[in-house]
Amino acid sequence: MLEKINRRLIRLGVILNLFIFFSSHLKAQDYNIKDFGALAGENVINTVAINKAILKCSNDGGGRVVIPSGEFISGTIHLKSNVNLHLERGAKLIGSLNISDYDLMPEGYYYSGKNYMGILFGNDIKNISITGNGIIDGRGTSFMIPNTRFSPSVEEKQFTRQKGDYRDNKSVEDGPLKFHERPGHILTVSNAENVSIKGIEFIDSPKWTIRLGGSEYVKISDITIKNNLLIPNSDGIHVTSSSYVNVSNSTVIAGDDALIVTGFISGNETYLFGNNSKEAKNIIFDNCVVSSKSAGIRVGYGEKPIKNVIFSNIIINDSNRGIGLFSRDNSDISDIYFSNILIDTRLHSDGWWGRSEPIHISAIPSSKNGNSGNIKNIVFKNINAKSESGILIFGYDEGKIENIKIDGLTLKMLEGKYTSKYGGNFDLRPAYSTNKSIFKNDIPAFYAKGLNGLRINDITLSWKDAKSNFYTNGIEIENFKNILITNYNVSAAFKKKSLYDIKLSKGENYKLINDLSISKQTKILYP
Repeated sequence: MLEKINRRLIRLGVILNLFIFFSSHLKAQDYNIKDFGALAGENVINTVAINKAILKCSNDGGGRVVIPSGEFISGTIHLKSNVNLHLERGAKLIGSLNISDYDLMPEGYYYSGKNYMGILFGNDIKNISITGNGIIDGRGTSFMIPNTRFSPSVEEKQFTRQKGDYRDNKSVEDGPLKFHERPGHILTVSNAENVSIKGIEFIDSPKWTIRLGGSEYVKISDITIKNNLLIPNSDGIHVTSSSYVNVSNSTVIAGDDALIVTGFISGNETYLFGNNSKEAKNIIFDNCVVSSKSAGIRVGYGEKPIKNVIFSNIIINDSNRGIGLFSRDNSDISDIYFSNILIDTRLHSDGWWGRSEPIHISAIPSSKNGNSGNIKNIVFKNINAKSESGILIFGYDEGKIENIKIDGLTLKMLEGKYTSKYGGNFDLRPAYSTNKSIFKNDIPAFYAKGLNGLRINDITLSWKDAKSNFYTNGIEIENFKNILITNYNVSAAFKKKSLYDIKLSKGENYKLINDLSISKQTKILYP
């Protein structure tokens, strides 16, 4: 499998470089937005002037629309084919604080109230780029309601370990905050071909920062995203139903998921994407540093398949969840490869999904009459993690999760600021069953349920200053088929008669093999 992935990586790199090469050699004529009436300053809205410059550039056959040094406020700007929007050093494109300056999303997108576009929006476009050394500021914080947060849910109050004491809506130090009517994603690109985004700093998004949907041949590199960590839904880079995408050498700080791949065909997630046959496939994230109040990496949600995705050389800092794979709504997830990942997860106050799992894999229906898809052929190689909660693999139905391979995993379990307040729970949201959304559960360092095919080689699990009584076994696997664990150095949280270094139950076809050089007396419960 690794050899196949390496071949895909090389092939994808060649294809992307060819497309970006051709786009970079388009005839470049400059169109300065000042020549179209744009003025820097806090009291000037430049939406009309910037849109005029972009339209003129595109109608002339393409070129470069230049935002010079200075602060330029704008509502929705519509991207057009064959245009390079270039922000010079010192340039700052700032979102308007007046919601009426933003265009409304198409009627098919409406699902609750009004939904607005953000600063940059493009649909059915080709050969576009956003480049330079400037800043795009969504001013999302200005649309939040200070010192307010959402009340606890029914699930949180009834089924968590803490129940009514799980959290309150008075403390806002960790968010998420409530919000006024707000603009949409800073940048939305849908049904696009040959897209390049390079060098830009995106800050304070009111919702998702970069939304890529139904597009192909996209290269995002050397960008920075810095969002307010109290803002809900302020995702980083969200790739939906797109293919041949490469994201590299970038930093993402997001108040929700940071790096995301999804596959949607209907509802408010697609609106303009048009071709419902599009899949999310052939995607690479490489050499990125992320921090999130939800998942550093999220793969899944939606109805369409996700396949052939590579994450390599990623650092995940201070996130509520490290890596998450979620099959909901019949979506299949397959052939996903993670290598050289550093993970540091921490429990954050709830309202944020996730309970500090360094790795989360779940296949669960999101509606009462729905069904999850399958998750299969997932590889983790060279993963180093610190966390307040354990790895969680949860199959609602047996056989929905299969062929998981882990080669080289180190996990240090530790206590943190919110361990006792919010810990000792599994978080499977979204799930149709109320009592299976977020609920009380003891925490092994590694827990798996309902899977067929798990191979683990070279795993080290340790506990640092473990005090909470909900910490339990080292490895716990139940309702399984075909398990192979080799070269393991694991232990339970405490030396108790009821706890095991490795606990296997309700399964068949398993084998444990330990190299003599690391062998020790391991307390194991067999089925």
